[in-house]
This record gives sequence, C-alpha cells and structure tokens, in this order.
Amino acid sequence: MFCSWSGGKDITLALYKCLNEGKKVHFLLNFAVDGKSHGLNREIIKSQAEAIGIPLIQRATTWENYEHDFDEEVLKLKEKSKCITGMIVGDIDLECHLDWIKKKSTDLCIEYYEPLWKRNREEILHEFVSEGFEAIVVNCAASAKFLPGRTINRETAENFIRDTKKAGICPCGENGEFHTLVIDGPLFKKKIEILESKIEETDTGKFGKKWILNIKKWRLKPKL
Repeated sequence: MFCSWSGGKDITLALYKCLNEGKKVHFLLNFAVDGKSHGLNREIIKSQAEAIGIPLIQRATTWENYEHDFDEEVLKLKEKSKCITGMIVGDIDLECHLDWIKKKSTDLCIEYYEPLWKRNREEILHEFVSEGFEAIVVNCAASAKFLPGRTINRETAENFIRDTKKAGICPCGENGEFHTLVIDGPLFKKKIEILESKIEETDTGKFGKKWILNIKKWRLKPKL
C-alpha cells in the first residue's frame, strides 16, 4: 500500500489511523507541482518523510500533467512491488475529490482507503491534536492573512477553530482555504524544527493570491 502524500494534517491523520489498523504502508507518494508542494520547498517534504521513516517517492509535475503522472507513478509502484494494492487518501467530504479517487482506483486496479470520509471537520481537527500531532500553516487564501505560520497543537486548537470561523473558512481547510505541514507527532521519530521563515504574498495563477510561509531553513531535531 502507498499513501498519497501532501505532508498536511488530514493525510497524516489518515495514515496514522491506517497504520493503527495494521495496514502496511510501503511508500509515501508526493507530487511537486511546478517545483513545489502546496507552495513549499519540495526538500522539506523529503525531510518530513525521513522524520517519519517511510520511503518517499516524489515527482515534479504540472497541473496539466498531474493525472498522467499520477497514473504513471502508481503503475511503476505496482510493477516494483506486489504489495502495492491500495492507496490511502485524506479527503473529508468533497464529492468531487472522492469521484476522482474512485476513478483512479478503477483505472489502476487498486483499492482506496478514506478513513476521514464524512467525519465532522472540527472533530477531525480535535482528534489530530489529541493524538499529539503538531502542524504549522504554510499557505492560505489572501483573505485569511492571519493564518500563515500559525501552529496547530493541543494548546492552540480551540483558538484556531475560533479564528477560522471568524474568517468564514473551514477549520480543516477542506475547500483549499489553507494547507499545513505536520512537524511532529506520534508517527515522527524526529521533529521538524523551523529555523528561518518569512511570510510572502504570491499569485499562484490557478488559485489566485495566497500567503505563503517560505521556510528557508529547518532541521530534524532528535526527540527525547
């Protein structure tokens, strides 16, 4: 099995739940669109995978070529390992996302696992932090400038939910309002420590103006 990986909180929780159910996950599969993963330097996703301890397969692509490249990489994985019979995905309730996953499942002859599907959005966030995970907001819509760099953990969860509601956005960012990078948690053998970062405004074209947390320096910090 592989996990369709973005590095964010929802897919991390989905992976965690599947592992706790005894599923064997052999690879994380990540696509860097136009050289970045949700606006992040693709190298930090490599560090994240190293911190977790599951091999990462990362491919550069574009939105135009994404589906072709996804199919190609999954077929390569299936050829490489007979253990690749399914994929883990972290969608919550957007039917268009599930429709795409179902199509890929049929096209590629693999099963799919959506452990967060139809769960309450706030409950998902609470479960994420109660399990001991920590994430940082790395990009968001320009209308929610207050979010970049915000940490989501046990101490900040309630305030984070309150602030997203005030801004009129989903506390999980399910509609693409924001994306996170998980930096610590029970899956992590090391913690990602951000050493230098800067909030920048950017125009991503397809998705309009966004605030990006440009993480310039980081390190993997051993855990006690």
